[in-house]
This record gives sequence, structure tokens and C-alpha cells, in this order.
Amino acid sequence: MHALIVKNNNAQRDMLVRALAEQGFETDTESSIETACQYVDSRKYDLICVNQELQDGQGEKFVAYCNAHEHQKNTPILFLTENTELLADDLSVRIDGVVHEITDQQIENQVVHFIDQHLDPVFFEGRILLVEDDDEVAADILQQLEQTGYQVSYFKSADEASAEFDAVTVYGSHADAYDLVITKIIFKTGMQGDDLVARIRSYEDGRGFIPVLAIPDKNNDQRRIALFRAGVNDFLPKPILPEELLVRINNLITNKRLLDKVHDIRRELFKQATTDELTGCQNRHSLMEYSGKFVSQARRHNYPISMLVIDLDHFKAINDNHGHATGDLVLKLTGKLLIDSFRDGDLVARYGGEEFVVLLPYCDGESARVKAEKLRIDIENLQPNELSITTSIGATSIETGSTHDFEAMFHAGDQGVYAAKEKGRNQVVFVALD
Repeated sequence: MHALIVKNNNAQRDMLVRALAEQGFETDTESSIETACQYVDSRKYDLICVNQELQDGQGEKFVAYCNAHEHQKNTPILFLTENTELLADDLSVRIDGVVHEITDQQIENQVVHFIDQHLDPVFFEGRILLVEDDDEVAADILQQLEQTGYQVSYFKSADEASAEFDAVTVYGSHADAYDLVITKIIFKTGMQGDDLVARIRSYEDGRGFIPVLAIPDKNNDQRRIALFRAGVNDFLPKPILPEELLVRINNLITNKRLLDKVHDIRRELFKQATTDELTGCQNRHSLMEYSGKFVSQARRHNYPISMLVIDLDHFKAINDNHGHATGDLVLKLTGKLLIDSFRDGDLVARYGGEEFVVLLPYCDGESARVKAEKLRIDIENLQPNELSITTSIGATSIETGSTHDFEAMFHAGDQGVYAAKEKGRNQVVFVALD
């Protein structure tokens, strides 16, 4: 991205150059209106910062030149001023923000905040689901959205839109996820808009929280309150004003993207807290946190659950003879194999050192034996760095109707590991619970 700074104060200008560089900008600098105009004639900028007082006149004169320029008329403009009372509406030209020059740090903070809000693609791009059966209204909305750069999927019926929403299973900050639904409320036939909103809000994953902008049939307080209660976030009254449409859309998508960022951070922190960094499996803390819930759910809903306790054979010798880097590679590849070998609903954890535990809901004893034997063969075939590795596996199962808990399962699985090692290693031993 490219920015232009038009400012007299050299020290503050250098500070802005550094701040913008940290945000990914290449920056040109100038102090006069005449030369700055030559810059905008020769290059398209993504951001322009203009001081109120310039070497050869007022900054508003340069802003007016940019506003009328074919290539710069839509470029975001920041107006820098020592007048702390000045607002954007006080000027006769279009600007996108005012930076009040108090301290260098405050100037930098204001500029970075503006970039986050207006230039980060997270906020000014978005994918919209539009549902409208009036061709004329839809054409006007589509024209405004496509000119602004939004990606729009358009449907004439709520039934079609509902099917599309069912099909797009991603949500949040995923690139293919929808960021906003714009829907009419009263359709000529089929599902109605409030039914579509209720359907969307019924999703238990992140799709259920997508903002909804409604085009109401009646503009009265009682109707609006009812739709708010149904899950609508905002309304688009008729006649639709293009500027109002874009402002409402921008506000809803910006808030949604900010929440996406918060949820991404929370998910990442949760992942770090529950995942073993080396192998990618769940860690011991996560296993102990969720294992009891796995077993209690199996008992409550009357389905079998099995456990595999996996211990790599002679792992200390691998570290001693081939180095810890090779030992780490063995653990990493074993972890990946375990993750790839089991279902999403299974719990795969590194218990500690070279020991792993897998919990298998809806898996009886016989199936556990088959899975364990296949895993033993797959580990033997891994051959990391052409190194032969084997494993001893203890398997056990809580069948339907049993009252055993996780501790009993783990004890039985651990007994199976010891028995496998005593019998010569590289084998599976199943230990039945009484």
C-alpha cells in the first residue's frame, strides 16, 4: 500500500512515516501543495495525510484537488490539525477523519486506529447474502454493493436463501463465510423473512450470530420491536438511500468482524491451552478435563466407549542413540498419524513423554481391537528418518450398561500396555473391564 504525507513539521512527518511503515505502507512525503498535486497526478494512493497549515497555503485547497481528481476522489484522507475543536463536518471538502495534533504518540494512535477501521481488509470487505423478490429494489441494492466491492449472493426467495445458508457451513472469519444477511420480510410466496431469521438464529455454530439487516414491510414501532426480538439487528427503511444503505452495512459488518477477531483470539488461546505444541494432539490437561464428560455421556446415552493407551517402545534409546531432534520427530509424526487415523469426535491426547491416549465414543471392544491393531501396524510403517519404531498398545472398553468410570478405563489400558511390553512389545493387549 502507498501513502502520501503532506506536512511541514519534519519530526512529526518522520514519525508518521515510521508508523505507516509498521502498518505496511510505502510513503511519499511533501510539504507544499504544488508538489503534492504532482504526486497525486502520477500515483494512486491508498491513504493521504494532509496538514491544515502547509508551506504554500491551506490544506483544504489540496484536499479539494484530491476530491476532484479522477484517481484520488475515493482515496481516504486524514486531516491533521492543531485545532482540537475541528470536526470533519466543519470543512467544505470531503475528508474521512480528523487527527488532532496533541502529542506525537496520540497522533500515531489516531492514525493507526483509522487504518484499522478503514483500510484493514477485515473491515471494508465482506460477503453478503441478499434476499429480495422485488427486481427493482434488488437491482438498486446490488449496484451499490458491487460498486463498493462487496461480494453478493442474490436470491429471490427465502427458501433458496435458507438452502444456501445450510450449504455454507463455515462461519466467523473464514474467507467463504457470510458477513451479513439483507432480507425482505414479506415475500409473495414461500418462506417469509422472519422465518428465515428464525432459521438462521437456530444454528448452534457461529452462523447463528450473523448480523441481519431487514427490509421491513411496515415501518411502525410494534413491528420493529417484534423483528428485533426475532433476531434482526437493524432495518433498512424505504425509500432506500444509497449512503444510508452503505453506512448501515459497514457498521454491521465492522462489528461482526471485530467479534470475529475476538473469537479467533479466544479460540487460539484455547488451542494453546489444550494442545500439545510438539504433536498437535490434545495435552494431558485437556484429556483430564474432558475424559470424564466423554464417559458420563456414554453412560447417560447408553453407547459403548473405548480407550487406547499407546506407548512407544524403547523411546529413551531413540533419544540416547539418535538425539532429541530425532526423538521429537518420532513424536511429531506419531501425533500426526493419530490425529489422521481417528474421527473428529474422538479425543486424541499426548498423556506425557512417549505415551498417548485415545478415547473412542460409539466404539465397542471388538472395534477397539481392530483399530488398535491397525494403528500398531501404521506406526511400525512410519519409519521416520528410516528409523524402525514400534509401539505397545493397551485397549479397553466400557460397554453399554456398565458403571465404570474414566479412571477404571485408564487403569485397564495401562495394564494392557505393561502386559504388551512383558510379552515382547509391538503388540496390542485388550483388558476387559468386569
